[in-house]
Amino acid sequence: MRNIQPSSDVVYVCSRNPIVVWAIKHLLTSSSSKCRIATWSPNQLLNVPLGVHILLVDVSSVEEWPEAVRRWTSAGHRAIVLVPESWGSGGAELRALYMGVRGIVYASGDFFQLLSDAVNRVADGQLFASGPCLDKFYCGNRRLRPPTASPGLSFREEQVIDLMLKQFSNRRIGTVLGISERTVKFHVCNILHKLRITSRKELVEKDSSVIWPANSE
Repeated sequence: MRNIQPSSDVVYVCSRNPIVVWAIKHLLTSSSSKCRIATWSPNQLLNVPLGVHILLVDVSSVEEWPEAVRRWTSAGHRAIVLVPESWGSGGAELRALYMGVRGIVYASGDFFQLLSDAVNRVADGQLFASGPCLDKFYCGNRRLRPPTASPGLSFREEQVIDLMLKQFSNRRIGTVLGISERTVKFHVCNILHKLRITSRKELVEKDSSVIWPANSE
């Protein structure tokens, strides 16, 4: 198989349905997407290109998409999944985000606008999914934290803690949240100070109920 050496900022469209590939490439090429568009064959899916890119994969036709997402995100890439409208039942969205997916787009009536928005946001390092799903991803059940437990944590610091507890590196946290590695280090220092702990290891080993007491409601 020929090795592909892509340049930066490429969205790779992967589907076994040629009509889907054509439609997505046509849409993104004519939209305000910041990225160049190319095709990544399902036969190449488990290979990983050089650089930092976005994989846009059609889960309806590509059964091996979970393993592809894991490999691409582990290499520092970002992944968007195109899913059918019935796909969101049973917590599938949340599981996909924890797997490493950065964008979830449903093949619904407003698909064209959603897809363009998803690509632009994910390219900027943001997440793209329904609001309730993002709330659960970052915060779980909403917690009411007394000041003595986690004093003055900002929402961004909550996000960083959530990813630290998953043992993400500073670089990967920066990629997920769309901030620099230096900014991540700044947040980590603030978090350790506010939680009165001395290391990331201590944070990971700490009982999460101490960091985020459960909502008593």
